[in-house]
Amino acid sequence: MATKKEFIAEEIGRAVNAGKAVTLETVDFRDPNRPKTCLEIDFPILAVNEIAKVESSSGAGRKPIYTMSKWWARRPSSVFRALLISAATKAPDDPSESAAAVWKTFYGNHQKKQNFSAIKVADIFMGGGTTLIEGARLGFDIQGIDLNPVAWFVVQNAFKRINPSSINALLSDIEADVKPQILPFIACEGPNGEKGIWTHKPSGRSMDENFDPLALNWHERKDYSYEGPEIIYTFWAKHGPCQTTGCGHRTPIMTTPIVAVKVLTVKHWEHRCSSCSEDFHIEETEARMAPNIPLFVAPDEAPYSILDLKGRATCPNCGRLEMVKLGKGKSKKIELSLLVHPEWLTGSPKDDVHGRPFGGAPQDGPDTSALWNTERASQIRLLEVRGKLPETVTCPETKVSFSTGKGGGTVPKRSTFSCAACGIMQDLGTATRASKKGGQIAGYAIQGFDPKRAASNVPYSGRFFAKFDEKLAKQYDAASAEWNHRKDDDLSEFWPRSELPYGFMTAVANGDIRKNYSFTHWWTMFNPRQLLILSILLKSIMTVQGRDGQSHAQSTREFVLGSFLRYLQHQNMFCFWDIQQDCVAPSLANANFHPKANLVENSVFSSLG
Repeated sequence: MATKKEFIAEEIGRAVNAGKAVTLETVDFRDPNRPKTCLEIDFPILAVNEIAKVESSSGAGRKPIYTMSKWWARRPSSVFRALLISAATKAPDDPSESAAAVWKTFYGNHQKKQNFSAIKVADIFMGGGTTLIEGARLGFDIQGIDLNPVAWFVVQNAFKRINPSSINALLSDIEADVKPQILPFIACEGPNGEKGIWTHKPSGRSMDENFDPLALNWHERKDYSYEGPEIIYTFWAKHGPCQTTGCGHRTPIMTTPIVAVKVLTVKHWEHRCSSCSEDFHIEETEARMAPNIPLFVAPDEAPYSILDLKGRATCPNCGRLEMVKLGKGKSKKIELSLLVHPEWLTGSPKDDVHGRPFGGAPQDGPDTSALWNTERASQIRLLEVRGKLPETVTCPETKVSFSTGKGGGTVPKRSTFSCAACGIMQDLGTATRASKKGGQIAGYAIQGFDPKRAASNVPYSGRFFAKFDEKLAKQYDAASAEWNHRKDDDLSEFWPRSELPYGFMTAVANGDIRKNYSFTHWWTMFNPRQLLILSILLKSIMTVQGRDGQSHAQSTREFVLGSFLRYLQHQNMFCFWDIQQDCVAPSLANANFHPKANLVENSVFSSLG
């Protein structure tokens, strides 16, 4: 029996006219006695189903023109192409040949012979434009209508004739305008404290270690460039505010302490110690996701040592350091897991030691949120585990043992949390609604990228995890304070003030997220740093001038605005971490606005984000 891959290859091979100009006989739809079309007789459903599955699977076969914007009900374009060909082509005399006639010409060039140029296709609910785009590719005379202005904007951009060089020029000017403004908020240290280099561009002078980029105002930043580690992702956890009288403690909402899982490959050699005769593995480089985080080695892991720069290895049994002669070596896979320490999962009170209330919710100001972020960052601990994750692990620093499964989390059952202070189990939606604010969030980890680590070929391609410490909290708070200052100043026209409307996805499908989780306005779906950066980007898209002093064409700006529309799907506080894929999952990955408890803030310009 043929595999699915072999079946698809065979079926595509049967499309003998792939890429060639083909001639088809159509029907005159004005004639009431017209002959039947192929669609009215038969359809190549099996063949089309298989390619539609490939096209619809995550990331596979997605055509760029269709990824311009998320559309709730967009269907596979291959299905519409087949339907249009089938609906317009005269059925063969032999009915059994109808499906084959469509499939044989599926990959053909229909425009050259103008097979369908005399046939009008009208889509009066055009939505994301799949029917119109496929119709245009086949050469039909198309017309589309929709009441939704987003549909109009998306389809207009899909058909816009734009010179790629004009798009690239605008994107280049946007990056030159925006990146200096936001670099102080996305730069970070490497996993072992490695610092990037800030350069004063007019003088070419590298700044010393006392230079503080956060002290620059946004007008001054254009004079500085940066090379070094950057934040790719910031990991946030929503907190449940306890509603028990006299408590008010805030507990992180985490089903398990697991943050990320990754399998890395390293070169290794099997070796026997010349002193104690114990066997162990010598590994070429250290396989770590989080190099500066305490490491727990699972009991079933083989003993190992890391080869040093002088070609030596230390026996993990007796501690002997010896020169080793090594051969070719083999590759091996090492499973790694990153966990949040239970100390952080105990949460924090609602006020600081001076009685000042903590912020952290979308509706809170930058000052109270800064107190909250500092409080949570001061307690953060992470633990990395090497090997198959056991049910219980022990932190080598604190000697605390804890469960790695659901028993190590704070969620006894769905949509509830157990207050870490008083132990009372509560419904998250009820607790959040009673607080009259969106759930407080706090950062607990980042994933960064260090170009020097990438160049040295260490495992994980230059990526690394680190804890969201007080330095990173200060950086985030600086962005929040700048947003608070600029949102009613130069950025006042570039962020959404409208209320979240009542709708199926916002108030019916998952409960009323406006009332239950205080997502009252569209801006509450973003954190302050995202609001700042996205508003700066939008302002630049609409106003930035070319380096030659010439303005970019409005049509070019609108096309890039279409990309920005799609970009927003990955730049909001409904994104989460896909542990299996080791990457961020965008909002609307499932077609709903279901609030998430563990959130991921994406990068801006990084090619890895």
